[in-house]
Amino acid sequence: MYPVTIILPVYNGMKYLKQCVSSVLTQSFSQFQFLIIDDCSTDESWDYLQSLQDSRITLYRNSTNKGLFYNLNYLIKKNMSPLIKLWSQDDIMYPACIENIIQFHKDNPAVGYSYTGRDYIDENGNITPVNKIDNTPAIISQELHTTISFITGSLAGNIANVTISAFALDKAGLFNEQMKISGDFDMWVRIAKYFEVGFINKPLIQLRNHKGQLSNQEQYFIYHIKEDIEVYNYLFSYITKPEQKEGRRILRNQKLLFYYTLMLKTLLKGKLKLFITFFKTIASFDNIFIITWYFFLRKILKLKPNFSLLGSLKQY
Repeated sequence: MYPVTIILPVYNGMKYLKQCVSSVLTQSFSQFQFLIIDDCSTDESWDYLQSLQDSRITLYRNSTNKGLFYNLNYLIKKNMSPLIKLWSQDDIMYPACIENIIQFHKDNPAVGYSYTGRDYIDENGNITPVNKIDNTPAIISQELHTTISFITGSLAGNIANVTISAFALDKAGLFNEQMKISGDFDMWVRIAKYFEVGFINKPLIQLRNHKGQLSNQEQYFIYHIKEDIEVYNYLFSYITKPEQKEGRRILRNQKLLFYYTLMLKTLLKGKLKLFITFFKTIASFDNIFIITWYFFLRKILKLKPNFSLLGSLKQY
């Protein structure tokens, strides 16, 4: 049994796929299993994958397109390792990525999942400078995970910098296949209910931003909001009353303002039906008049919030 299994869902990813796969196969730590599933690609992805000659690779292919979270679950079910490294077709691992991840989990065997630092690259592979110091500790408690989730949403930001301990999935379950956007956020919140979370504060991957990504496509924004709200409702179900109160205030200053802004943009574009959908979705989660007041304070008057629970998280 390998100490780690790397799982990679692929769909029409040929533009960056060779570089992505090559960065895995040339890792300094070479003892891993590499499971890849092609989600019925219509480009040359499947032909390329079939040409790979490496005993660590096992290929699967869907006859119809199933979506990201189905594919992650499919590969997770094939896993035989204690660690599952999630991977993405657009991104690049630095040579010591897997080596660092395995060492971190050896040193911290109780964490439910870990995520790493990352460098951001554009469509052409150029690194985008980020002028922000991340003071998040190496071990993140449930309380801290909750606070950051209210501020930023998905703590890891992307599946590509996440490694999950197999025992955490035994407790939290698989990804929600009904979700299109927020299935990863949902998973992190479910794991954090039971386990501490690990953070490797060094860039171990290059995370690519480009317009073709699902989360950057406007037609999926409403799914983003609906699914995030579903996750937050679950989060509220297991945290303390004081955390709920502070979490609601943080959301009104952060994420709910983002959703409210998206709603207003649909109105300005004349998309009345979509505007109504946004309105009903947000109003089902919180008082729309209170959110409107927060929008006025933060976006119109430009007043800054003061969160009592942020502590060392001022970088957020």
